[in-house]
Amino acid sequence: MKPDTSTPKRSIAKAVSFETVSNLAGFGIAYLMFGNLGGCAVFTGLCFGVKLILFYWHERAWQQVDWGKQA
Repeated sequence: MKPDTSTPKRSIAKAVSFETVSNLAGFGIAYLMFGNLGGCAVFTGLCFGVKLILFYWHERAWQQVDWGKQA
């Protein structure tokens, strides 16, 4: 297995792509449940920002953990 040479830019790109897909799914589910387009959009936008930051920090923290990596 090659050493992980992921850069912070790669982590940001991964976070943005994952959060975009997951928040679109969440928006669709919330809209189906509640039917309020404006409320769903605001909530989804707030969640996107918070989860994007959390995903990035989580990704970078795991880069520092050796557990589960093979030499």
